[in-house]
Amino acid sequence: MTKVELLKSYAKAWFGNSQQHSIHAQLLNQRGFKKLAAKIMAESEEELNEAKECNARLIELGELPVVACEEYPVITDIKEMLEYDCKDSQEALPEMSKSLAMFEDDYVTKAMIQKFIIDEQDHYNWVREHLNLIKEIGYENYLIEMLSE
Repeated sequence: MTKVELLKSYAKAWFGNSQQHSIHAQLLNQRGFKKLAAKIMAESEEELNEAKECNARLIELGELPVVACEEYPVITDIKEMLEYDCKDSQEALPEMSKSLAMFEDDYVTKAMIQKFIIDEQDHYNWVREHLNLIKEIGYENYLIEMLSE
């Protein structure tokens, strides 16, 4: 995979994941899980911005971005939603880290991807924390905690 193809694939993935998280946040909000909905919506906005950054970088490099997004499932069960995010991040982090080597001669893109890795690691840690919280206090108690803002 070339550098350009990789940046395009990142943009497509973040656009799709942003839409998935936006839909999840709206579903959670409708069901009254305001606290969780706010966090998931913030994640959606962060991913949308990351996709935009990839596209801006492609343009700076003289390339044309694509208008496309990866497909992601819409999940209504909250625990399954968190488990999906955990698995997705767990798989993405090593791949993102490996991709840094491709940009040794492009410090701007490398720094951008390093920032993305930090954001992804933060999200992964948050999701794991919440999955552990479910184990500690039980699923029903967790859901009660997520009702308030």
